[in-house]
Amino acid sequence: MPWSIPRRLLRSSSFFPTKISKMDISPLILSLIYQLFANAAFLFLAALGLIIILGMMNIINLAHGEFMMMGAYVATITYHAGVPFVISVILSFIVVAIIGGIFELLIIRRFYGEELGALVVTWGISLVLGQGTLLLFGPFMPSIKIPGGSYKFGVFSYSEYWLILIGVCILLIVLLWWVYSFTNYGLQAKATMQNPDMAKCLGVSTKKIYTITFSIGAGLAGLGGALLSPTMTIAPFMGQQFVAPAFITVVVGGATNVIYGAVGSSLILSAVKTNIGMAFGAFFGTVALLLTALIVIRIMPNGISATFQRYIDKKSLSTK
Repeated sequence: MPWSIPRRLLRSSSFFPTKISKMDISPLILSLIYQLFANAAFLFLAALGLIIILGMMNIINLAHGEFMMMGAYVATITYHAGVPFVISVILSFIVVAIIGGIFELLIIRRFYGEELGALVVTWGISLVLGQGTLLLFGPFMPSIKIPGGSYKFGVFSYSEYWLILIGVCILLIVLLWWVYSFTNYGLQAKATMQNPDMAKCLGVSTKKIYTITFSIGAGLAGLGGALLSPTMTIAPFMGQQFVAPAFITVVVGGATNVIYGAVGSSLILSAVKTNIGMAFGAFFGTVALLLTALIVIRIMPNGISATFQRYIDKKSLSTK
């Protein structure tokens, strides 16, 4: 399954008439903007949990896709049990965060500082979660009906649910910025990320910070899976379709500043994929996205966020 917004959601918004008159240019531009932000929302939700864990803990979490799958399963099971979808999404975050915290306490913390060991362990966790889900629930789950309807403007229609997801992404950006800028946990997490030994000397419980951070990263992955679950088929190995876009977004964004990296990377990659995809087709859109990622990595090896952070540091020094 291609890692793009499912066509059943974008229906006529991805349809372009062969002849567009001057009167039709406004709906066309609006459709382009809609798809740009919808694609960016998909990339942001797919990458958010991964970039939190990588940026704050320097761990490449190969179980990220399975955490997203678990979030989708929790949302699906609770939704079909009669729980409102919004509550199902919140429960997905909580349940997956708890599971992630348990894995960190029991297994992952023993491999801090061992990048290869952590890589193998998280890969093993992904296999266990995927196969365990298959044994417990079978190959498929009932789908969730897409909440909301659609709006029509000109010849294009716009999914109400994707508009909501765009708004949710904006709220998540603001919330994470507040958490990591103004709360005690956020300040301690930044200190631990920059210099764990110094943070310990200042009385910060780095083990506790690592557990909380991994739980939040896993929970955000579950939240992303739950929010995207109405748009795709629910299956034990559905998480695999998130791995490629998530890792590309994280690599392009960089881990210097997780929020700037995730947002900037999502918007840039989405802009390339949307414009090239609309002009030449989905295949060329994906190729252009991959080429853009390679170019950005070549020019900015540490990602967009590192370059942006250096610019901010220079500006702050010049004003002193």
